[in-house]
Amino acid sequence: MKTIIQIHKEDKYFVAIDLITNVADQGLTEVEAVANLKKGLEEHYQILMELVPKGRKISFLDIEVEKYAQTSRPIG
Repeated sequence: MKTIIQIHKEDKYFVAIDLITNVADQGLTEVEAVANLKKGLEEHYQILMELVPKGRKISFLDIEVEKYAQTSRPIG
């Protein structure tokens, strides 16, 4: 799964925010902030999956948005 994140620095921490879910996390480096965000997003989606009523179908939709981002660069 791919998502869109923003990273900025606040004082001594880097903050990584998922722009789709608004889940955020931080770290002393960009890499650490992204790793922490990834863990948080995994937990977020795990909880969402647990909340889906039994018997309901779950599907995944894969879309490409990289072509619209002019300042994108993959991290970690």
